[in-house]
Amino acid sequence: MLPPTATNALRAAGGRTWRPISMGAALRPRWLSTSPALRGGHVVTFGETSNPELAEILDTLRQKVFLPTYLAAEQRKKIHDRKLADVLRNDPVTMEIDGVVHKFRYIDRMTEIPNTRKALRRALECMKTPADFKNVPPLLEGCVRARRKVDPDILAKLIRRASMHDSIQVILDCIKEVRRTGFKLDTSEKINELLTWIQHPAIMSGFNKTKTQTALRQVQLILNILESDESHRPTKESEGRFPFYRDPQMLAARLHMAAAMAVYHQDGRDENGKVTKYAQELVTLWPENAGLLDLQPDESYKSKTKMHYMLDRNYFLWMASPVLNGLMLATQVVDPALMMQLQNRADAVEAEVRAALDSHKRKRGGRGENMYNTLFNPQANAEEAEEEA
Repeated sequence: MLPPTATNALRAAGGRTWRPISMGAALRPRWLSTSPALRGGHVVTFGETSNPELAEILDTLRQKVFLPTYLAAEQRKKIHDRKLADVLRNDPVTMEIDGVVHKFRYIDRMTEIPNTRKALRRALECMKTPADFKNVPPLLEGCVRARRKVDPDILAKLIRRASMHDSIQVILDCIKEVRRTGFKLDTSEKINELLTWIQHPAIMSGFNKTKTQTALRQVQLILNILESDESHRPTKESEGRFPFYRDPQMLAARLHMAAAMAVYHQDGRDENGKVTKYAQELVTLWPENAGLLDLQPDESYKSKTKMHYMLDRNYFLWMASPVLNGLMLATQVVDPALMMQLQNRADAVEAEVRAALDSHKRKRGGRGENMYNTLFNPQANAEEAEEEA
């Protein structure tokens, strides 16, 4: 049995043995030094990147923000203790990850830890290839581990940039793994931004069959997730008049892709009855004579956590043009009675779209105008392309 003094010494050292600092040096406790070995499957790790700046940002976040979360609480406290800076310089805390020993010296909270919001924004700006965007899931997972909040506007920007670089599947993967990544579909803006980008490849291809089928599957996936996964439930500050999976603006994306399949690839026939089913569900929820901006209470458009984003004219065109096109395509497929109900809603949305187009507050050009022209005025896009050439 160990004498009392030895027992106290071991307890003070966290149960670890005494080790020499270097050969021939006096023995003293390395009470800061060791942490259990970890394996790669449990550790945030980044892959290749297309540019050095992105690699540097990710490495800094990993070393300064994410990896310290794997240390024991007492060790994390010590690497941020200014009084131990000199001690840690010679005797760092170490942690083995997949056979590689990582050393943690003093990290100044004020000067050495990057601002997460700024770092994330810059990282997104540097992402340009599919390989770059494969680093998004571990990046978000690291933020969850480190309890760093990722603002909704950054996630909306992530949806845009990933979609523009053919990496929307990365976003869908993050959404499905919400408990690990924290990527919640809990605001109208994020959901409608995503649903519009999901439709984008089909729209830009002139409703290529494969791309339209893919978009329809992905839209349905999002609606299923919104309905079944409690992790995506909105807060009281962001919830709207409808549950998101029953919101007519979101259901319109599903109707659009189903109607496009029928019109362009089934000779206008509703072969499986989906267009009729989706259209009936939509008009039941969508009040007669109401436009897109009439679907939510007026006060919602004053709130930046709800519908304020729809007041930007170009953003409205980006969101509303596919909705209008879906309503109009569906009128070509369903029976006359349901067609009249869809036309009623389409007329109201078209009036809003015209008002947005004519507004002096709208900045000319941009993705909203491009979306509208692609669907309803392709000649304008063709002329613009000729001018740029």
